[in-house]
Amino acid sequence: MFGVRFMKKVFAVLVLCAMGLTFAQSPSARVPSSREHSSSYFSVNLGLSYLSSELKSSDLSFSSSIMSNRLDGRNERFEHYGRHDEQENFSAWGFPSIDIRFGRAFGNLVAVHFSFGGGLVKGEGKRHQQNYSVNRIVVDDVIESEDEQLSGIMDETIDSYGFYGSLGFGFTVYPFRDLTSPLNGLFVGLTGGIEGAMARDDVYATDYCTVGGVFTRYELGKDWWVSDTWSIGVGFSFTKLVYPFENEGDEPNHHAIGLFFRLTRG
Repeated sequence: MFGVRFMKKVFAVLVLCAMGLTFAQSPSARVPSSREHSSSYFSVNLGLSYLSSELKSSDLSFSSSIMSNRLDGRNERFEHYGRHDEQENFSAWGFPSIDIRFGRAFGNLVAVHFSFGGGLVKGEGKRHQQNYSVNRIVVDDVIESEDEQLSGIMDETIDSYGFYGSLGFGFTVYPFRDLTSPLNGLFVGLTGGIEGAMARDDVYATDYCTVGGVFTRYELGKDWWVSDTWSIGVGFSFTKLVYPFENEGDEPNHHAIGLFFRLTRG
């Protein structure tokens, strides 16, 4: 949970800095001016996305056991298990992906906002399965030996489509406030929250490679003012699950990249 606590501290520090910059100005300067990020904030990102998800799982199921007594008086138990290892992958492109944000901008420096978004993607999935026969000898409840043998392999390629969605909280920083600077409008952003993604087989309409968890999204881009309050821009984003929600035996992984056009007010 260190990453989540760190992110909260970063959010708090930036908000306090922004508010300090705002209230440090004279009363007349605090009145929102044209072409400044210093009032209510609203932004819509629309663009192209690519996502990649992976889910590894392993399941050990008990089959049978035989009890016996050794000559030295110890209890011996022969156990037989079946182990099923599976890896599912899904990679896809999507257009349009959308992300909507609303919040507040402070000091013509930072915007703090909630965000929610999602999209539909189309791509290809892969499923790799390996089955093992596992034999154990247990003496007085202590595993003395274990032997496993591969009993089967299956590989499958699946034409699929998928969905993803996210809900989060973040901030966007505009470090260059001088309107005459060619770097005015450059922004960097960081958002954290909950994101989930799933894939569905085109033929049988069955779900697979469903992953979700706490994400972190990084952004870099540039806006250009087109009126006193509205701007248009382009940007690049990278999203990764940092704390996946997982069941016992699962190992999920997920990341996405996006190239977007955006419309911003405030």
